[in-house]
Amino acid sequence: MQNSHILISKTYKFITFTSIISIIMSYTIDEYYLNLIGFLGILSFGIIHGANDLILLKKSKKNLSFKSLFIIYLAMVILCGCFFYLIPTFAIIFFILFSSYHFGEHQWATLHKSSSAIIKLFYFFYGLLLFFTLFTLNHNYVSEIIFDITDFIITKELLTSILIFSAIGTITSLFLNFNELKTQLAPQCFFVIILSALFFSSSLIWSFAVYFVIWHSIPSIIEQSNFIYGESSKNTFIRYLKDASIYWVISIIGLLTAYYFLKDQQNLLISIFFSFLAAITFPHTLVILKMKK
Repeated sequence: MQNSHILISKTYKFITFTSIISIIMSYTIDEYYLNLIGFLGILSFGIIHGANDLILLKKSKKNLSFKSLFIIYLAMVILCGCFFYLIPTFAIIFFILFSSYHFGEHQWATLHKSSSAIIKLFYFFYGLLLFFTLFTLNHNYVSEIIFDITDFIITKELLTSILIFSAIGTITSLFLNFNELKTQLAPQCFFVIILSALFFSSSLIWSFAVYFVIWHSIPSIIEQSNFIYGESSKNTFIRYLKDASIYWVISIIGLLTAYYFLKDQQNLLISIFFSFLAAITFPHTLVILKMKK
């Protein structure tokens, strides 16, 4: 337990330090190069943090063979891809709502795990608040991406309204779960200040990349390593990356294939990239929920 607390402390020191560096970079480095670094981060650690889902499933579902789990997982990814292709508007709404809970839970449950059912409401609203703070600050770019995917025009007023709703929901559910959350309010408020500074100072892609990679993916790899190998250390972190390499290569090949066929439609590449990311994130979120149980 003591080693776990030490690891969490080191992880959040790393997150704080790299976030401050990222904020400084947003003022000193051209946006084109920041976006390039951001994409590289998402394509490496961002995808890798979900690349060992089959190992997590095998550890949770010991009665199923690895082949059966692979078929089930692949079917889920393909289904999500079809979901985005056939009914993109519903798919993206569902993805945002589902991911809001996933990101909110990960940040708050890392410092303190709770068995309370009502606290899940807080995780959801907090994640939703993060999403729509980022979306509202970059409403023109977000509106363009969503239009490319869904043909639906989302206005700044709608984004602001959802942002206000999520803020009210976060505050209300915080009071409902105050006794559960009070021990980590001080550090989490500090993290909110860091995140706010990042979102206000950076572009959509750079902000999302830093949050997705530094705040979510790397801590998730550490958490998963502890579940798979029984401990979290430098050696298990490296072992995790090695075990994830095959799935990661397959994912990159899939993305490069999509890029090859759509290279003449440059205006859609960002939208397709985020759709691809969403398609592989949803199954991963289900796996992590199973792991936590």
